[in-house]
Amino acid sequence: MCVSLAQAILNEQDEALCSELFLSLTGSLVQTNLSSDVKSDSAIIRKAKEMIHANLEHVLKLDEICTELDVSKFQFIRLFKTHTGISPYQYFLNCKIERAKQVIETHRDVYAAVAACGFFDLTHLNKHFKSVYGTTALEYISHIY
Repeated sequence: MCVSLAQAILNEQDEALCSELFLSLTGSLVQTNLSSDVKSDSAIIRKAKEMIHANLEHVLKLDEICTELDVSKFQFIRLFKTHTGISPYQYFLNCKIERAKQVIETHRDVYAAVAACGFFDLTHLNKHFKSVYGTTALEYISHIY
């Protein structure tokens, strides 16, 4: 965990990813008593997912999400991982890639997906697309048409 955080910082990764790694590291060092109210927890996760889906063009800051949901960063990340099996940042990336795939299928244009989904460039899209689907966006479009 510590090495992942150091690599993310040195590689100047997104602030959201660095925050998640930092909070996960500190969370592993501190025992906390998380909420046991399953209905409340599910509502928090549902609202967080709605916020993420509504803001796929840019990375929502953890502070923004946690302020809206009235939970601490640590509690939110732990709760999200417990309910979804992945971090909020990975969920965000997966949603962006799924949306990019839909744009590619609809418009038959990888560059439309880059623009519509807020990727820096095609290389950035391809890197994340390949991590989810095992192929680049360019390879994917060539196979479907």
